[in-house]
Amino acid sequence: MKAFRYFVFLFLLASASVFAQQFKFKTTSLTVLERGGKYNEWGKWSTPMETQLFVSLDFDKNKLVVYSREIQHYRILETLPKQTTETDEINSYICKNQFGEAAKASFIVRKDENFKTQLYLYFTDVVFCYDIEEVTE
Repeated sequence: MKAFRYFVFLFLLASASVFAQQFKFKTTSLTVLERGGKYNEWGKWSTPMETQLFVSLDFDKNKLVVYSREIQHYRILETLPKQTTETDEINSYICKNQFGEAAKASFIVRKDENFKTQLYLYFTDVVFCYDIEEVTE
């Protein structure tokens, strides 16, 4: 009976342990969408600009970091339910940046575009869209 209790304890301990993951990405391009004008409407997406930045998604520390000229730190506050459509697979997170501004980060896999992956950073008046590739070591 003692061995059984020990086995149950180990099983519960092992099943309760969660191993968070860390992902690294490299950006290849950036497009920007801004709100403004007379009626505060969304404009048009900018022309894609070639970029070579690194992005880190760390579930151990609940953070997302974009290593641009000015490093952007985002604290993940909430993980939203995964969305899946015929053309997209979307993983989104509610975040706050280092200045306390609210943002939503979405990693979108475009199934109909040869599984192209994009990172969208949504703010009140601007949206950044990075084309990204996962970096494997």
